[in-house]
Amino acid sequence: MKILEVKIEKIKPYIKNPRKNQAIEKVASSIKEFGFRQPIVVDKDNVIIAGHTRFAASKLLGLKKVPIHVADNLTERQIMAYRIADNRVAQDAEWDSDLLGVELEELSKLDFDLDLLGFETNEIDNLILNN
Repeated sequence: MKILEVKIEKIKPYIKNPRKNQAIEKVASSIKEFGFRQPIVVDKDNVIIAGHTRFAASKLLGLKKVPIHVADNLTERQIMAYRIADNRVAQDAEWDSDLLGVELEELSKLDFDLDLLGFETNEIDNLILNN
């Protein structure tokens, strides 16, 4: 997979993106802490296929350049479908609360800022307590 770094103003959001996301600040915190680990996926015209939240978080952080992957081998039909599938398939995952609690407790002992993980403080407390 080829990843390019481009000026953020070259990227265009997909105007009919059906996904609404309130996690922009959480994703921004993640990018700030861990860096970009998933590029924004765009079509040949630099219109976002997957990564609208990463794009918005990058703008919030004031990034001038972002990594992209140009999915130039997908048909228009595949692009439309992938926009939906990329978000939908993640919804079918569940947490194993016991194992998650163990991981959170270990990170806590390592003095890692658990707020960077995207959970609310009470969620973290409950997961660790129930461990």
